[in-house]
Amino acid sequence: MGATKEYYLKLQEEHYNELENEEKMYLNRLGLKVKYLPTNIDKEDGKYKTFKSAIYKAHEEEQKYLYNLRNK
Repeated sequence: MGATKEYYLKLQEEHYNELENEEKMYLNRLGLKVKYLPTNIDKEDGKYKTFKSAIYKAHEEEQKYLYNLRNK
């Protein structure tokens, strides 16, 4: 059985920009992925709202499924 959990580091852009290049390379080697945060204008966009709703519902269903799978 592979890994069953992932761990995330939340790092604001201004803090990331203050890191030395070696630290940025280390994070990159660990598999750092950039998540773009929506602006207030983005949050009002109808298509964005549709995506966000679908993502939320899919995540909840996934978590219910995994919970039931592991707690039979």
